[in-house]
This record gives sequence, structure tokens and C-alpha cells, in this order.
Amino acid sequence: MRIGSRAVGAVTTALALAITTPAHAAPGDEPAPDEPAAACLEDVKYLYRAHRGNLAEQAAAEAAFAGTDNERIHEIARMLDEDHTAFDRKVTALAEAHDVTLPPRPNQRQRDDLAAVVALRGRQFDRGWLELQTAAHEQTLDHIGRVREGGCAPDVHAAAEQAEPVVSAHLEAVEEASRSVR
Repeated sequence: MRIGSRAVGAVTTALALAITTPAHAAPGDEPAPDEPAAACLEDVKYLYRAHRGNLAEQAAAEAAFAGTDNERIHEIARMLDEDHTAFDRKVTALAEAHDVTLPPRPNQRQRDDLAAVVALRGRQFDRGWLELQTAAHEQTLDHIGRVREGGCAPDVHAAAEQAEPVVSAHLEAVEEASRSVR
């Protein structure tokens, strides 16, 4: 039996909709009060990126303690470690609530970037570490903006909004420290 291309296209579209549309998201349906709103692709991307970023920040903090004697960098590293550990608890809870499996570690680029900084010594380490933190926090603010604009789940949106001023404060601290290390 031969199936026409229109029939295959219709079946493919129907399957794609069935897979990507949660059962409780039918038009006019509201989730039950104890049931979280469905996460969409932008929410899932945010949770992945936030988790990987949190893990990368925790690793960067450890690297700072081992790689420099600069007390200001140690202060920033302590702040990053504490805040990103707390953020990650929230992200992990949100991922569980939305049935999202998070990656086990930072992505390869994050690991490679940190390894390149760890290979440096003295003021080069300090500058490299601060540059890495500047880039990471700018990227995190971009991810927060994306989920705020295109996310679906109110709890993920709220978590991003709560993280934004703290991430902005991290960026300011890193930029201030960068001016003194040049």
C-alpha cells in the first residue's frame, strides 16, 4: 500500500503537535492550581543554560581560590559560588517540576574556556578570569531576556526575573575589579 505525500505530511504534522503540545494545554484549558504551567522550548533552553552556567560559575569560583591571591577576586568568587549554588537549587527544582532532565556538567566550551584561564598565572590569570566572568554574565543576562520574552511557564519566568538583578550585580562587581587589575 502506498501513502501519498499529503497523507504523510498530515500525519507528520499531527504527530509533531501531539508530541509538543501537553495534554493539559488544550485551548481554553487552564492547568490545575497544583499543576505547573507547561514549559515551552524557550523555558527548557533557559533551564539548561542556567544549570550549565551555574555549574560553570561554581567551577570558576573554585579555580579562583586556587589560581590567585587577589582578595577582591576571592570575594567575587565567594559571592558567585553562594549565589549560583542557590540559583541552581531553584533551577533544579523547576526542571523537576517541568519534567526536564538537566545536563550533568557545563558544556565543552565552558570547560575549555575555564581550562584556558586555569593555565594562566599571576595577573594574566586575574585578567583572564575576570574576562571569562564578564562574558559569562553578559551571556546569562541575554538568556534571561530571551526567557522573559519568549517563555511560557510563569514560574520559570519569575525565576529569571529574580535572577536578573543578582546577575547584574555580579557583572558590575566583575567589571569594577577588572578596572583595578589592568
